[in-house]
Amino acid sequence: MRSTAMPMARLSRRSRNILTTALAGALLGMAGCSAKRITADPVYFPPAPATPHVVHLKSFNALNDLVAVHQDWLDVLHGHLVSPFAAKPSGIAYRDGHLYICDLEINAVHDWDLATGTSRRWGETGDVVLRKPVDVAVGGDGTLYVADTERSSVVAIGPDGTARDLRTDRKAYRPVAVAVSGSTLYVADVAAHQVDAFTLPAGTVATTIGGVGDAPGKFYFPSGVAVDAAGRLYVSDMLNARVQVLDADAKPLRSMGQPGDRYGDMGKPRGVDVGPDGVTFIADGEFQHVHLFDDQGRLLMLLGGPEEGAGSTPMPVGIAVARAVPDAVAALVPANFDADYYLFVTNSVGAKRISLYAVGLGR
Repeated sequence: MRSTAMPMARLSRRSRNILTTALAGALLGMAGCSAKRITADPVYFPPAPATPHVVHLKSFNALNDLVAVHQDWLDVLHGHLVSPFAAKPSGIAYRDGHLYICDLEINAVHDWDLATGTSRRWGETGDVVLRKPVDVAVGGDGTLYVADTERSSVVAIGPDGTARDLRTDRKAYRPVAVAVSGSTLYVADVAAHQVDAFTLPAGTVATTIGGVGDAPGKFYFPSGVAVDAAGRLYVSDMLNARVQVLDADAKPLRSMGQPGDRYGDMGKPRGVDVGPDGVTFIADGEFQHVHLFDDQGRLLMLLGGPEEGAGSTPMPVGIAVARAVPDAVAALVPANFDADYYLFVTNSVGAKRISLYAVGLGR
């Protein structure tokens, strides 16, 4: 077959200059992306003179605010230098170096690889197009489970992009929060005020938990779910202003919070997650901070605040605990702080709506 490529020698001098300039610009652009110096914006909690147990590292909307972004040189050559950007983040999850962010502006889920600086988006094309993805969880096999309120289903998206809808047979179904524990998917349904436990990979409902009410084990607008290492289920019970903890058999163990305006009280708890040390993190959308409780349900401290700026949590929505992060992210931890694990928080308002914290002990 005869090649249609034009040898460099046959190009005109003007064409060679244009091509050479474009390639040089592309390479410089790539070098600039990878050489960008990213620094931390530390804010300590609690503040001095107390010994800090949490430090804010960075607030960001774009991937290149957190790590150096790497793109294909052809993208750079054609001027496609737009960094992956989460305009309206909601639910968030983290697994194996990947940060997954529901974006209500584009109705898709961002998949940011923090180790390589590469990214992709799920739910814009393929078997199922997302309509309103509000929360996301990741299974052990890499399957994404996306709560989509407008589809009235949880969309299961496999690593190969194949997708299917998981739902109950109830006429009204509004899934708003998801969590995976082994072969069980927990889904909070605000229409029925209960949590459904789906068996994976079949996607059938094994049991339902709760129902409307304020007694232990009942919910009024469940808005967040999480599971700890022991299989205990944590449910943000928004309009009861508490987070309930249930054992592996769905029997109530304890609750954290109650209506009021004192320390330990809650306004509208949303996202919830549990650290490897048993600390529970609860995003409070009304009081605009994150509550930290120990494994006995005792208040430890408050994190963030409604003001704009580093360390703040204006109208927090989603929470994700990361036991470890890639070296480029861990490098943001100040030298005077020993990080045990990390915390990502999404916020409904603000200039930079995703915040990263390290949890550990200051020195």
